[in-house]
Amino acid sequence: MAMNRRSFLKGSSAFAFSASIMGCSSSDDDNTTEPPVTEPPTPEPDGVFHTTCPRNCGDRCSLLVSTKDGVAVSVSGDPSHPVTAGTPCVKGHAYLESIYSPDRIQQPMKRVGPRGPGATFEPISWEQANSEMAAKLNEVIDTYSGNAIVPYFYSGYSGIGASSGANRFFNRIASRNLQRNICASAGYSGMSSILGEFSGPSPEDYVNTKCFVSWGTNEQATNIHHLKFINEARDKGAKVLVVNPARTPLASQADIWLQPTPGTDATLVIGIAKILIEESLHDTGFIESYTQDYDALLARLEEFTHEQIEAETGVSKSQYQSFARAYAGAECAMIRIGYGLQRTLNGGRMVKAIPTLAALTGNIGKVGAGVVYLNTQAGGLFDWAYSGGSHLTPEDAVRDTVNISEIGKSLLPEDYQHEDGQVGPLAFDEPCDPIKAMIVYSSNPIAIAPDADLIEIGLMRDDLFLVGIDLFQTDTMDYVDYLLPTSSYIEQANMIDSYHCYYAKHSTQAISPLYQSKPDTIIFQDLAKAMGYSDPEFSESIEDILRGTWKGNISYDELCVQNWDSPVVDYPFRKNYDFPTPSGKIEFKDTSGTYFDPEKFNPVIDTGTPESDDFATKGMTDDEKSREFRLLSPAHPKLSNSQWANVKYIEGTFPQHMVYIHPDDAMRKGISDGDQVKLTASRYGQRDVVIQYTARVEAMTPAGTIFAWKNAWKKLNENGSGTAINQLTNSELTDMNFGSTFHSTRVDIALA
Repeated sequence: MAMNRRSFLKGSSAFAFSASIMGCSSSDDDNTTEPPVTEPPTPEPDGVFHTTCPRNCGDRCSLLVSTKDGVAVSVSGDPSHPVTAGTPCVKGHAYLESIYSPDRIQQPMKRVGPRGPGATFEPISWEQANSEMAAKLNEVIDTYSGNAIVPYFYSGYSGIGASSGANRFFNRIASRNLQRNICASAGYSGMSSILGEFSGPSPEDYVNTKCFVSWGTNEQATNIHHLKFINEARDKGAKVLVVNPARTPLASQADIWLQPTPGTDATLVIGIAKILIEESLHDTGFIESYTQDYDALLARLEEFTHEQIEAETGVSKSQYQSFARAYAGAECAMIRIGYGLQRTLNGGRMVKAIPTLAALTGNIGKVGAGVVYLNTQAGGLFDWAYSGGSHLTPEDAVRDTVNISEIGKSLLPEDYQHEDGQVGPLAFDEPCDPIKAMIVYSSNPIAIAPDADLIEIGLMRDDLFLVGIDLFQTDTMDYVDYLLPTSSYIEQANMIDSYHCYYAKHSTQAISPLYQSKPDTIIFQDLAKAMGYSDPEFSESIEDILRGTWKGNISYDELCVQNWDSPVVDYPFRKNYDFPTPSGKIEFKDTSGTYFDPEKFNPVIDTGTPESDDFATKGMTDDEKSREFRLLSPAHPKLSNSQWANVKYIEGTFPQHMVYIHPDDAMRKGISDGDQVKLTASRYGQRDVVIQYTARVEAMTPAGTIFAWKNAWKKLNENGSGTAINQLTNSELTDMNFGSTFHSTRVDIALA
């Protein structure tokens, strides 16, 4: 399908929107001249436009948007792209329902009543919004400094075109930094601790494997397009092995499915490794040439009996013995490690253990083999410093850091009394300066962040200035002072990298921004100008930002026609066995202290769990441990975090506020299908938090574990309780790299 390059290079807006901005000089002079407003170009009204889905999914689908008279009429998969291969996921099929939803925020709005659920807003002009927001933010900076302002954002809309304006803005005002380690950070460190890196083979190499291992992931929900690679390998005779406490679709189809007790994966690795050694299934030549501290590993394995492993994991020796034989017996084997696995207090240690199996069997550095976690190779084609404007930060700026999962603690009132005697807001459990303003964009923290009730305490502060940017009035947007309409992904150009397969992609603007919406980059550029910043970076067009950021193997103009590019990566991955560890080898034992404290955790394989460890060594609190059930809250295929939950094509097609309980547990608790139940958790400050859900009796997880879909909206709970799952989840940080611990949550369940 041919694309006319003029479709994204032409000028004025077909859907005109109010864009006048209050000019503000950086001097004391009264200058009423408005700065020029940068607007997206107007695409041609009829055509087929190559776009890239910017949501938090490693597939990063290449999508074709067809338009008629300036209106998008269809979204389909690009049949020429190796991953998308002609069809989007179910969410992609619902894009038009989202883009043209009558519930979209259509113009800037100012809150006129109390904060919180049911908040009311009145429409205002962009000029008024920018003038008033600029005045308030400048007041905060003048009184406290930019360090009193924090951005809250994650992956609602990713990419260079979407994020560069915000990054430049917050660098220029020297805001507080947000450590965005909510997704996969513990695994980064766990992988690096043994392999020296967390990047690995491309999932396109799955087709060549003879044994595919899905460990702690759900491809249907998070990487559905990778299933075709897995199925192609299976069609050629490959075995599919799954390790997951939850019954995923792939688990139901697997040749072998191990269902360990949540949090015991490291112990399970020890059991499998013992079988490999005991039955001489290991590759002694590879171990001798390319690994270090094998003797330490053998000594660690000897500390465990198979009876102990069975008791701790809930997996029988015969089951993990079959797994070991299938994995080691394959000519080549590939392990894919999921991110949900490491969102627990011992997440880094569990991920660290898993590559041990690849090292023992020599399944690294050859075709169809390796360990896949998260790939950053495609991001090497971008100039991130140029895009983000790091040079804009004043040299004398003081910029503290708060963690995205602990944002509730950092937003607490200055007079909040903690149990340990501390007073006021905290960052990493230490006192921090109060946050006086927060801008929320590309995220919905009340739905997606843990311990949402603690966050709400902060959002209700009268002295906290809040701005929200979104497509919809989400749970979080009910708390903001100003609510601004962002444009959808087809209403602006973008450029984005995949974090699984090795593709960096361009996304063409297909339609003009609807209503009075603007791309986030332009929203932040205009706000910067209203605050008096005259830096040329705030007048650069999105097109020029993309062009300046691109440093791929082809020109930017070629990228816009070809739509994607890939970096040059050795194949097979690590074929030269040049591991980026201190020793240059795979290191079974890590005493460096770079990724974790070897005095707290065993430097070979640590088998501590949130239930067995003390709180000081990343265990649960005693209150948490006293709860009856471990709670898992994984992703659903019809949602991307909290996105699409309110889209009519999706809403009501599955139970977003349902908790799954094992039949044995349901019988013991007197719970039947359809019952209203209360879930109770112990959260920070010894708060008992209660939500109300609908029960479903089904063996989705082992007995003793219950299951609910993650990131549901409170306001969409069908039973009218206004409650959702992340009110319950744990906001403490992981053993490595300050990650999230959603799955280190225990709850009680009872009839409502």
